[in-house]
Amino acid sequence: MTIVVGLTGGIASGKTTIVDFLRKNKLAVHDSDLVVGEIYSKPKAKFLNYLKKTSLGKSIKGKNIDKEIVREEIFNNIKKRKLLESYVHDEVKKVRNIFIKKHKQKKTRIIFLDIPLLFEKKLEKICDFIILFYAPLTIRKKRAIRRRGMQKKILEKIIKSQLNDKIKKKKADFAIDTSINKNQCFNEVLKTIKLIKNK
Repeated sequence: MTIVVGLTGGIASGKTTIVDFLRKNKLAVHDSDLVVGEIYSKPKAKFLNYLKKTSLGKSIKGKNIDKEIVREEIFNNIKKRKLLESYVHDEVKKVRNIFIKKHKQKKTRIIFLDIPLLFEKKLEKICDFIILFYAPLTIRKKRAIRRRGMQKKILEKIIKSQLNDKIKKKKADFAIDTSINKNQCFNEVLKTIKLIKNK
């Protein structure tokens, strides 16, 4: 039986670093952010038409999409945000389902699904276990603001749109603090995986 482990956490909670670590350890990880990145970096006609239909057409620059314009538009207009999220999450779901099916057929012992909005989108049911990655908000804000194109007011809106860590900790099976030493954090991850495998 394949064990499905959901990985989640708010913006700048350290998930990308953990996903890279899991991959280096030859573990199977489905990365939602990677799929979203491809939707934007290699936009299909279907997506470009959807952006035009949902009044996000001004983010299209030739064959490229300006993500900063998208971010600003959707975090200032909840209707646009919901419409865009609906499209993107459907596309991510298709790719994720293929990944799960493939590994279940291969009888892979354990697989990981990196889903930033796992609780917000009520995706608990597709996971056997959930690991939450968290860090104090001050640290997360410092990490996030270093990202290219991130603005303070947009960051605040992104944080507001996500469940807070107190609620997430109650819902998760395991919670790992990513503000500790990186190697310590990686050891915690490996210990948690061992625990899950032995359950």
